Amino acid sequence: MEEQGKQQEIEIEEVTAQENVIAVRDLVPMRAAMDDSMERIADMKDQFSQTIDPILRMYNAAMCATTARLEIIEDEFKYRKLRCPIHHIDTRLKSAKSILGKLQKKDLDLTLSAACNNIYDIAGIRVVCSYIKDVYLIRDRLMAQDDVMIMQIKDYIETPKENGYRSLHMVIRVPVYFMNKKQLVPVELQIRTLAMDLWASLEHDIKYKCLYQTETENFSEELKECSRLIYEAEEKMEIMNRTLEA
Repeated sequence: MEEQGKQQEIEIEEVTAQENVIAVRDLVPMRAAMDDSMERIADMKDQFSQTIDPILRMYNAAMCATTARLEIIEDEFKYRKLRCPIHHIDTRLKSAKSILGKLQKKDLDLTLSAACNNIYDIAGIRVVCSYIKDVYLIRDRLMAQDDVMIMQIKDYIETPKENGYRSLHMVIRVPVYFMNKKQLVPVELQIRTLAMDLWASLEHDIKYKCLYQTETENFSEELKECSRLIYEAEEKMEIMNRTLEA
C-alpha cells in the first residue's frame, strides 16, 4: 500500500499521436503563425488579441461541448423522474495572461503551441454533485462515451491532498470541429460534492485573508480537520439517502 496521504494519480493514456496534437498554425492568422511567441505577441496588444482569440474560442467550444454532454445526463435523469446526480455546473476559461503565467511557472516555451499542448486546464468545468456516489457516476458516464479520450484522472476524494482538499479531477479530450478542422481539445473537470465545494471555497477565502495579516495565522491543521469532519458527515448522510432510495 502506498504511503498514506500520497497523491493518488491514475494516468489513463499518454497522448503522443501527431493527430492528437493541437495544430495552432491552422487556427491563427498566417503571419502570426510564423512566430507564435506569446511574449512577442503580448507586446503588440492588437496582434495579441487577434492571435489568441481563435485559440480561446476553440477552447470555449470544447467547454460548451462538454457542458452539453453533462446537460444531457441531467436531462436523462429528469426524464426518468430520478434524482439528478448533478446539482450545478460552473465553467471557466483561462485568460491569456493566466496562460502566459502558467507557461512561465512550468518553465515551458512561451508559445501558443506549448500552451495548447502542455496546459490542459485552459478550459475548466466544475461539476457539483449532492453525494459522493454521484461524483463517480458522472466519471463513469464520461468514460463510457467512446468519442471522449480520457487523458488523466486524479482522485483526491479517495486520497485527499495534504491540506484536506477533496475532489475528483479529470482531463479529457473532446472532438471539436473548428475552422474546418477537427481538433481533440483538452478540458479539465473537477467533480465534487456540495460539501467539498463549500470547504474549498472557504479554505481559499481564509488562505487569501491570511496573506494580508501582519501576524499570519496558520490554520492548516484546523482546515484539514474540518475537511475530515465534513467527509464523515457526508458519508453518514449518504447512508441515509441510500436507505431512502433503496
